[in-house]
Amino acid sequence: MLLWGLSFIFLFLGMKIIFSEIPFPRGGFGISQEIVALKKVIIVLHEIQETLEAGLVPDAPRWFQLAGLRAPWGKLASESLETLRAQGGSVLPTLRRIRNLAEEHETALKEAQAKSAQALAQTFLCSALVPFVGSTLYFILPGLSLRPWLWGSACALATGLSFFAALWLLNLTESARWGGLKSSQRSWILAAQCSGERFLALVRSGVPADLAWSKACEFLLAEAPGLAHQWGISVWVDSVLASQSKSPSHLSATGVILTAGDSIRKSIQLSLMEGRPCIERVETALFALRQDIRAKIAQELGLLPTRALVPLFTCVAPALLGLLGFGFFLAWLEIAGGRGGFI
Repeated sequence: MLLWGLSFIFLFLGMKIIFSEIPFPRGGFGISQEIVALKKVIIVLHEIQETLEAGLVPDAPRWFQLAGLRAPWGKLASESLETLRAQGGSVLPTLRRIRNLAEEHETALKEAQAKSAQALAQTFLCSALVPFVGSTLYFILPGLSLRPWLWGSACALATGLSFFAALWLLNLTESARWGGLKSSQRSWILAAQCSGERFLALVRSGVPADLAWSKACEFLLAEAPGLAHQWGISVWVDSVLASQSKSPSHLSATGVILTAGDSIRKSIQLSLMEGRPCIERVETALFALRQDIRAKIAQELGLLPTRALVPLFTCVAPALLGLLGFGFFLAWLEIAGGRGGFI
């Protein structure tokens, strides 16, 4: 009974890990929850865009709905569009860019979710395989029922190793989905792009580029304080990566984001010195940031199947082989009449 209880406990834990990736209506964690929130953002932005393109003005509840979207989308869209409306600027270019950013972010998350499905299946297998093997051996091998506590302890130890491997695999999967970024830095991907869009909206509304950069970094400070500190509030500060000459292919995901901030800052500096607009240069830098981040995520997901072999061979394989060997040993004792031996 103890063995069956442990089997069902770890089976349910494995199912919980997998079901956390399914988009249930209620809140929760998992990459699918982010996709569900993005769908709502895209729908609201699309409705407002269609209304404006039809020559109509969205009513007040629609603007309030826009401001109430999940962070950082609500703050980004509402503040950017309000600034443009107050200055008499066109809101459609900014609205299209924000919607395009949301759609590309949703696509990237779906691709990462699909490519990591194999690792999640291995996580479920690690959670359920050892308890299943232990229960099967208990019924088919003679002598195990005579030592239930001894066999139950061995199964508990093996199941603990397999559960540790499952958590290890889940951690590797989550890290690969975000390009190898630490959990405290995963918000940098979206925050960096949103702050770039905030900067473009401010420039289109007539704000000088250096002041627009400072205000965009204030927006970034609320979403990702660590990244805002690395980028710098002033456009004239020294670059964090000024002494580095690595190409994006040799940088980590963190380095790619920091390099993008450096590129945007240099574009603003050059435009201010030349007296020319910087919008096209910043748009190019943001596009390069998206491409480099997606390349880093694809690279990490490509290495995930190889990295997943480490917990399988260091935890699951010893647990299974040890359980099989111990079960055959107890069965041999029963067949050979070794009840009175050293076990």
